[in-house]
Amino acid sequence: MPFENEFFDAVFAGEVIEHLFDPDHFLDEVYRVLKHKGILVLTTPNLASLHNRIALLLGYQPFPMGVSLRFNIGRLIEPAEEPQSLDHIRLFTLRALKKLIELHGFRIVEVKGSSALLPRKNYYFKVIAFIDNLLTIIPSLAYRIIIVAEKI
Repeated sequence: MPFENEFFDAVFAGEVIEHLFDPDHFLDEVYRVLKHKGILVLTTPNLASLHNRIALLLGYQPFPMGVSLRFNIGRLIEPAEEPQSLDHIRLFTLRALKKLIELHGFRIVEVKGSSALLPRKNYYFKVIAFIDNLLTIIPSLAYRIIIVAEKI
């Protein structure tokens, strides 16, 4: 990053780390540019979410993983429209992400879960969205992980 050491009070990395070949380099750079006691807020899809566990149990790919850049195949829901670019290179469980962040010199301040923001077009989808929102109470099962960490 083209910034001086200890330049920022906070860094927000929303849905970034899963796209990187080298998340260690990224975390080293975030650590370098953060001031002492600076805050990192990071979000990423949760590989171990209940959604993904059910998909795997049924023989499907986890939701944030694609097998093709051209076709929406292998997942429980396969939209017919243009393929989604699922260029996630690294996927994390909550346990692995916390450990990685700590190994890079951060202290975990807070962990939260976030929902998948599902459509609520009919009763079936409303029930699924309700359950999805309930899962945010248990970050290790939530669709998305949100971590707040402090540089120590």
